[in-house]
Amino acid sequence: MIISSCSFINYAGNKSNNVDGKSYNSRYIVVIDAGHGGQDAGTTGVDGAKEKDINLCIAKALFDYLNVCGIKCILLRNDDSEFYKTGEKRIRSDLYNRLDFVNSIENSVLISIHQNHFENESEWGTQIWYSSNNPESKELADSVISSVKDNLQPDNKRENKQSDNSYYILYKASVPSIMVECGFMSNKRENSLLQSEDYQNDMAYCIMNGICNIV
Repeated sequence: MIISSCSFINYAGNKSNNVDGKSYNSRYIVVIDAGHGGQDAGTTGVDGAKEKDINLCIAKALFDYLNVCGIKCILLRNDDSEFYKTGEKRIRSDLYNRLDFVNSIENSVLISIHQNHFENESEWGTQIWYSSNNPESKELADSVISSVKDNLQPDNKRENKQSDNSYYILYKASVPSIMVECGFMSNKRENSLLQSEDYQNDMAYCIMNGICNIV
């Protein structure tokens, strides 16, 4: 059912490349952050797959789906690149520039797409971290994880967690912000699923559905 719905949304998105700004009816602008990129590959799957590539695929699908739903959104990156200027310190600049951009958008919410990794290869399932700086962050995180569990991962028992200073962009964001750890690339089965276009679309659909319940 999810795949069929995603196919329809993707088809509609391909037919609606230019959306009139006046058609947007959401309260917020959704800023989609595809984590890592460029020299920063993120974590690595058991088969050598790179987190940055999976993040981007899910982020781009989410962007298309939100547009079709009439929710204004922005991609922080739409290719294999980092978010920094030539001559600046690479890692520090990328994080700071992403944060500055998110905080500069009026009435925005941040959805940061990432993948997980753990030494215990049996660990699996989506988990969401949320910012403590805005009470709507937890509400958004709860809505998204409920959508994922209801539609894609009915056996997922993971609970959302409030971020600490180890998640810099969430710790410093002034707007409602969540980081969606879509799955564990250290788990052989889930790592394979995360590289599937159908599963990436399903995940993006679930995240979109959770966002729509809030924004």
